[in-house]
Amino acid sequence: MEEINLSLPSKFIDASVDEDFDKALKIAKLMAKQHHRPLTDELKILSDSAAMVLSIDEMTAVFSMVEDIRKYEA
Repeated sequence: MEEINLSLPSKFIDASVDEDFDKALKIAKLMAKQHHRPLTDELKILSDSAAMVLSIDEMTAVFSMVEDIRKYEA
């Protein structure tokens, strides 16, 4: 059984704050793969989670990155 890397969400947040699109996309795809769900579902969860637990600056960065990834993947 493949081990789930629990540090990926915080790495995604860091990449979003740093505006590192390539890194954030890679991490989001890896998270989706580990959780056995489509990238669109993973992005929705990331957005929902960001709204509940992050500072306003981190939340804004995550929302922006999620939107950028959605546009890129469309």
